[in-house]
Amino acid sequence: MAWVSGQQLQGGKYTIEQELGEGGFGITYRARDNYGRSVVIKTLNDQVQRHSDFAKFQQDFLNEAIKLAKCSHPHIVQIHEVINEDSLWCIVMQYIDGENLASRVENQGVLPEAEALRYIHQIGEALTVVHNNGLLHRDIKPQNIMLRSGKSEAVLIDFGIARQFSPNLTQKHTEYLSSGFAPIEQYEERAKRGAYTDVYALAATLYSLVTGEVPTMAPLRAIGTSLVEPKNISSHISDQVNQAILRGMEVKPENRPQSIQEWLALILLENNPANFPEMLGTWLGKFGSGQATLSITHQKEDYFDGTLIHKHFWNGTAKVAIEGNVNHETNIVEIKEIRIISGYWRLAENQGSLSSDGKTISGIGKDSQGSYKWALQRIV
Repeated sequence: MAWVSGQQLQGGKYTIEQELGEGGFGITYRARDNYGRSVVIKTLNDQVQRHSDFAKFQQDFLNEAIKLAKCSHPHIVQIHEVINEDSLWCIVMQYIDGENLASRVENQGVLPEAEALRYIHQIGEALTVVHNNGLLHRDIKPQNIMLRSGKSEAVLIDFGIARQFSPNLTQKHTEYLSSGFAPIEQYEERAKRGAYTDVYALAATLYSLVTGEVPTMAPLRAIGTSLVEPKNISSHISDQVNQAILRGMEVKPENRPQSIQEWLALILLENNPANFPEMLGTWLGKFGSGQATLSITHQKEDYFDGTLIHKHFWNGTAKVAIEGNVNHETNIVEIKEIRIISGYWRLAENQGSLSSDGKTISGIGKDSQGSYKWALQRIV
C-alpha cells in the first residue's frame, strides 16, 4: 500500500511529504528527516510486492542498494542509508533540488553543444564508477539526469533497474527499458551486456540534448529503419560530436566503444574557456564563534566537496560532509552541509568570496539562531 503525506517511518525519523513517481517496479517519495532536511525514499511498488517472486526481488533490491551505496561520486545521487520499514527494504537518498534534463530541453530548447558535452562528461565519469563497482545503470536518459538548481552540475539518479554484471556473460535480465535510449540487447531476455550497454544510452541521451528528438528505437533500426544523423537535424552540431553519437549508438554491441572512457575520448572537452579557481586543500579559520578546519578533497570544475570540522566550547567537536561551488567569473563561493558525520553542530548554507590570490575565503551564513560570519585561510 502506498504511503501518504504525513506518514512517519522509522519511529518518526522520516516523514513522507509526497509521492514523486512510480516506475516499473519502484515507487519514490520525497520525505523530510528529523533535522528538517529533504530526502528521497525509494522502495518496491505494490505490483512487485504482490509478485510470486517478491522475496527474491526484495533480496536483489537490498543487495543492489548496498552496492550502490559504495558508488560515491559528485555526479551520482548519494545514498544516505538503507532501512527496513514493515519488512520492506527502502533506500534513503539525497534530494536533488532542480530539474531533469528532459524538462530543461522541453522548457528551454536544445542545449548548446558545449553545455551538453559538459553534462555528458560528468555523467560519464559517474558511470565509470558504477561500472567499476560491477553494476550497469541500464536506464540512462534525460529524465534520469538532474541539474542542480543554479549550478552547471548534472547528477545521475534512478538506479531502480541497475544490475550486477559480469562482462560479456549471458544472463537472464529483467525486461524494463526506455524506448529510444535502450540498445538492442535490452530487448532480449537473455543477452550479453556490459559497459557498452550504457554507452549506447549515454550517446542516445546526447543525441536528444542537442537535437531535441528521441532517437529511433533500436529494434526498428535492427530491421532497416535509419537513424537520422544529429547533424541532419541541427547543422550547428560539430562533425566530431555527430560521429561520436553514431559510434556510441551502433546497433551491434561489438561495433560500439566497449567502455564509457573509450567513448568519452571521442568527445574530449578541448580549450575549456572556464579557468576554475583551485579549491583543493586544507583551510583553517572560524565559523561563527567556533574554530573550523575545512578539508576539500575533490574538485571537478566549479564543484567541490570534502569535510568541515567545527570545534565549539558549548557544542563540542562536530564533523560534517560538505559540498560547494565556486564561480570562476565572480569568485563567489557557496558551501553547504551534505550530512552530519559526528557531533551535533549543523552547517547552514553559506555564501562568501574567494580572495584574488586564492588564499582566503570569507562570508556570511545563516542558521536557526540567526546569521554569523566565517573566514578561512588556506594552509595546504
